[in-house]
Amino acid sequence: MTTKLDALREIYPYDSPTHTFTIPVRVANYDGYFNPLDPSPAPARDLAPDLVDYLNQCSTEIPHQYALEIQLGFPGILRETQREQDCLRSLRTFYQHNIFVVQAQIWHIRRQALKYLLVSFACLAVTILGEGWSSAGFAWNLLHEALLIGGWVFMWEAVTLNFIEMDEHTQEILKFKRLIAAKIFFTYDQNQ
Repeated sequence: MTTKLDALREIYPYDSPTHTFTIPVRVANYDGYFNPLDPSPAPARDLAPDLVDYLNQCSTEIPHQYALEIQLGFPGILRETQREQDCLRSLRTFYQHNIFVVQAQIWHIRRQALKYLLVSFACLAVTILGEGWSSAGFAWNLLHEALLIGGWVFMWEAVTLNFIEMDEHTQEILKFKRLIAAKIFFTYDQNQ
């Protein structure tokens, strides 16, 4: 019976002594590594969208307890040290920026969850304080029930935002940090 680890070893090169999986990436040339819609001459450019999707998918497939290496293969071109440094800088800058963006989203979500929690407590406090006013009539009873239901709905929304959605963002940050920490090496095949 094939285990998940055996299946991964068939897809990705695996180094047993270091428990490291290698993600092989082949790009036709250095420019294929970068996003063609980013004409910036700056050394840190956006990565090609297909490359980003591929690296994210591979990082998700390989369990976190294994280290990652990224092998950037360039067939048929000569090595350019400066371009290699541009590739390394761009990869790290791209994922550091993504971490910054996700952390900003987390901050926004936490503020929103706090607002929902405060509204929830306010609604529930009014319903508790208004328990003795049940003889005030139909309108008050309707408002009382609406505040009670609204209070619990707002609390549920705060819990959902703070725990369920936050987990997705935390996992995303871990994936990005893992890709930043990955050892990256370059290979050149002059026969192609």
